[in-house]
Amino acid sequence: MKIKLHLLRQAQALTAHGSFSRAAAELNLSQPALSQGIKELEEQVGLQLFIRSRSGLELTDFGRVFMQYAADLVAGAADLEREVALAKGLATGELSVGAGPYVMETLAPICVPAFAAAHPGIRLRILMDSPSVLARFVRTRALDLGVAEASVLENDDNLEVVAKLVPLPGYVVVRAGHPLTTRASINFANALEHPFAQVVMLPPRVLKPILASRRLAAPRSGTPPVPFPAIECPTLRLATNIVASSNAFTFATLGMVRAELERGLVVPLLHEPWMYSEWAIVRLRRRTMSPAMTAFVEELVRAHREVFVEEERLRERWYRPGNAHREPAKPGQARVKPTRARRGASAGGKRR
Repeated sequence: MKIKLHLLRQAQALTAHGSFSRAAAELNLSQPALSQGIKELEEQVGLQLFIRSRSGLELTDFGRVFMQYAADLVAGAADLEREVALAKGLATGELSVGAGPYVMETLAPICVPAFAAAHPGIRLRILMDSPSVLARFVRTRALDLGVAEASVLENDDNLEVVAKLVPLPGYVVVRAGHPLTTRASINFANALEHPFAQVVMLPPRVLKPILASRRLAAPRSGTPPVPFPAIECPTLRLATNIVASSNAFTFATLGMVRAELERGLVVPLLHEPWMYSEWAIVRLRRRTMSPAMTAFVEELVRAHREVFVEEERLRERWYRPGNAHREPAKPGQARVKPTRARRGASAGGKRR
């Protein structure tokens, strides 16, 4: 005798409610469909399971014995389905991901909604912190994945790089009308004459050229040197607000400040070869990648690909090496090639 599991579930609902209407509503079935299902089950068993009484539907004596066994079968099937879902990791479960401030600003708004929509049964926990803190959390299993500065994460022997993302160019960003925008040519030492709004602790690969430039940024006579960093900010949004209303500068990709560019509040002033964001996605070494982890990495890579294409478009529109203070070309308007004098100043604008 072969008994269909969905018919046992129908009989279980009818037993619990004692009413075809209420059981059908719970199962999202019509009453005729439920009635036909119970009839089919009784025909398979060869015995009557339910009888009508003044108080409603009741189980027969055999029906009570039958439903005891049926309850065990339905519960066992539910347990099996739950174990399969957990093994797949995409129907239920939890995923914890840590990201640096720039990743949170750039990739998270794209990949997190996409992942949540595709896998609504996964509880997703997102943490923002510095790369060194994220590395520690991944090592202690407090995080499943970490996404931050590659040069910090990939040198940790306890971590394994799952994916390394193509570098995104970064720029010195200042307010529109900043004193530096009136100069014919500038270098990073000129920027260091003004306060730097730092968002996250800079990695050694960035600090080294900054310190070299800082030695060239001699303070004007009688003025104390500008501290570096002058302002430490927890988020890029705060740093951008400070930059838009002062002579401070910060680092950002163009996509991070797109809204402020469109409103004419800030301009990308300078790009040097070492100004880029290069992120790695890491896990604890030898830790098995769950399907949920794999799916989130795929969303991150997809989001980064989208952001990279957008950065190329924004660079073409907004960045003018050597004359960032001028109005950007409108979409479809040809760019003016730099003069020979400017070509030397813009050599640092080439992206790695």
